[in-house]
Amino acid sequence: MIDTVIFDFDGTLADTNQMIINSFKHVYSVFLQKECSEEYIMSTFGEPLELTLTRDFEKFSYEDVVSRYRDYQKDRFNQEVTLYETVEDTLKYLKNKNIKLGIATSRLKNSTVSALETFNIAKYFDVIVSADDVTKHKPDKEPLMKAINELKSTTEKTLYVGDSKFDMECAINALATPVLVGWQLNSNALAKKYNIKHVLEKMWDLTNLI
Repeated sequence: MIDTVIFDFDGTLADTNQMIINSFKHVYSVFLQKECSEEYIMSTFGEPLELTLTRDFEKFSYEDVVSRYRDYQKDRFNQEVTLYETVEDTLKYLKNKNIKLGIATSRLKNSTVSALETFNIAKYFDVIVSADDVTKHKPDKEPLMKAINELKSTTEKTLYVGDSKFDMECAINALATPVLVGWQLNSNALAKKYNIKHVLEKMWDLTNLI
């Protein structure tokens, strides 16, 4: 019986896709004076930002690049980012059912908490595991296992809800049940590649799995 649901954040709870794409395009233009394809940017979704930026901008200071990246987002988050349909209703329903809820994300802690507070949904989560809480990142199982352990739960009673290959591999590596959101362009391909049994059309569909 499922008693725990852990979520990714970007692309899962909140639609941050276009803001992230625009942010990457901005720093590519500033530092590398070239364009970056949206397909490539989306392939990095789920990676820790530091890993992506240090790899792609190895000749530049990470602090300079990430500062430009975050400055670009400062005045855009509230205007460009929204929760996906039925997210808050679903969280409220699960909480009322005494389901343990957590976050396992590749975002940094301050950024994650700020985003959750912006949407007034931080109150639903019992634990938040972010990139600065672990040494190994998704697709390694460490972020998910840390959340499960802090919730005093078990993998066989846990659903991990995400949108990227990193999320699906993380759930599989942890022996938890992977749940894929179905609203990304590559959702069907991911579901087929990883043989995902549970694909959500909207977040409320999650209530059928509890």
